[in-house]
Amino acid sequence: MDSFQEQLSISKALLMATKSLAQGNTPDEVLRAACDALVASSDRICLVWMYLGNPGSETIRPSYSVGRASEYTRDLALDLSPEAMKGPGRRSLAINEPILVQVNSDSSFGIWRENAIRYGFQEGLTLPIGDPNHPFRGLIVIFVDTQDYFEQVGMEPFIAFAQLATVALDQTRLKISLEAMATIDPLTDLLNRRAFQEVINREYASAKRLEKPFSMLLFDLDRFKMLNDNYGHDIGDKILLGISDIAKATLRTSDWLSRWGGEEFLALLPDTDENGALKIAERLREEIANFSISLNNQKINTSASIGIASYPRDGDTPDFLVKAADAALYEAKKSGRNRVVEAKDKREVYSIAAKLNSAIENHRLLPAYQVIVDLKTGKPVAEEALARLVDESGNIIAATDFIMAAMELQLTHLIDCQIIQQTMSRCATNIAGGGENIAHFVNISADLLLHQDLIQDLFAKAQAACILCGVDMGPTKPLVLEITERQLLGDASAVRTKLAPFIDFGMRLAIDDFGSGYSSFQYLVDLPVSFLKIEGSLIQQVKDKRVRQIVKRISDIAKDLQLTTVAEFVEDADTADILRELEIDWAQGYFFGRPVLAKHGK
Repeated sequence: MDSFQEQLSISKALLMATKSLAQGNTPDEVLRAACDALVASSDRICLVWMYLGNPGSETIRPSYSVGRASEYTRDLALDLSPEAMKGPGRRSLAINEPILVQVNSDSSFGIWRENAIRYGFQEGLTLPIGDPNHPFRGLIVIFVDTQDYFEQVGMEPFIAFAQLATVALDQTRLKISLEAMATIDPLTDLLNRRAFQEVINREYASAKRLEKPFSMLLFDLDRFKMLNDNYGHDIGDKILLGISDIAKATLRTSDWLSRWGGEEFLALLPDTDENGALKIAERLREEIANFSISLNNQKINTSASIGIASYPRDGDTPDFLVKAADAALYEAKKSGRNRVVEAKDKREVYSIAAKLNSAIENHRLLPAYQVIVDLKTGKPVAEEALARLVDESGNIIAATDFIMAAMELQLTHLIDCQIIQQTMSRCATNIAGGGENIAHFVNISADLLLHQDLIQDLFAKAQAACILCGVDMGPTKPLVLEITERQLLGDASAVRTKLAPFIDFGMRLAIDDFGSGYSSFQYLVDLPVSFLKIEGSLIQQVKDKRVRQIVKRISDIAKDLQLTTVAEFVEDADTADILRELEIDWAQGYFFGRPVLAKHGK
């Protein structure tokens, strides 16, 4: 035997196997590759077998073996008998060191000698793998048919590989630990939202395939913020832990439970219809209502509101079912807390939302454009894009008939995206065709501002639209982002941060429904507003002397701040004349023109 060539061949084989360490392969895959490579590299190697698991197990059996003598491992078992404990495999794991045995002469190999000689074994090498302080470790055993083989070839390549395999095990353990941190809520030890979404998708696919029902219970602890603020976060954490324990005990072993976020929990009940879900939800509500923790001889109680959504009754997609459960939960809280509400109680909302989803998917959500005129000249200066839904029968549904359902199920961001994209396309086409440069008002909801990925996508499309039109518009762009004042609710700085790319790009902001009862002049300080759209109900009552005074004050403030005022709901000439006297700049309403539906989103 040419020991140098043998060593070179072995080293190359192990080197090829170790490449899989850097490829993120599992230890099992790495070790199997090493076993295969060793046997393929030398005719002298009769057998290589491996084990991965707990070295303290009652019986250790090879998890993989390869080589012409692999039949040897068929009935091989290293138990806890005195003879086996003296053997090289168990001893190697115990002392965490390689052990070389001479099959013919080593007394520790006695109970396996006869069978080993029959297969032509002369020497054996055991290589322990893994942290000796960790219960999950490994072992590679190599048998050769040549005396003094490992002395001639050298044990260094094998030991080096064992060390690399130990690193692979450690990396895998770290990866598993990090994955657990990413999927398990650290307080309650329940699945977190990210991990539970996968459970929902899997159970939905199974239910759809097998045509079986399933239900979701979304429950939220009532007045939890008050408890947290009054008693501290430690007490709040104890309450959350107690509720998670109650939920685990109340739900069935086949049910799934997660901490959905904050004080919200989401349970999924496989093969459970609405009637079964209602019974479980009521039992869960009662158990939570009876729960309390003690603090300084005082009992702290809580309760839960629960929303139920069931497949297929309440929705036909996972996302829609979660939204249905959320809407039912909202209704439970709004109607008094500590109660269970089924999604069926909001069936009209879901029906409208289903039409909305269908319209979005089939490009039947279109803008209707309403002209905005300069009150001094009577000429068109802008238009507002208003969402319209065209149902399967061709009927046009105004936003007032579906926007509330969309808001309740958090779908308004989808509406905004569709309408804004179509309006940007219309604007670019108009300018490229030599049309007038007018302002295009589009609504942007608080819901859309929560989807920063969509905001970024819209900004990219706005840049593309400006390039498409082929005209340098200068620092001021035609698109005006219209935000309803009541939706800001004090979060103007966050709105400014999220819309900064649009503002820096040259788009302007308008505050809609100004004067609607939520007014805060702080918004005019915090946001670079260009337009004030006055609340329509004020305009409709502007013939009243007191209302005229309010509108006049808004007009004066706007002029001092160099803002353009826009009056909505102008329906007759008298109203237009009064607004002109009050020095309102622009106006829109049926008197000037009704919304005109775009064709195919143009």
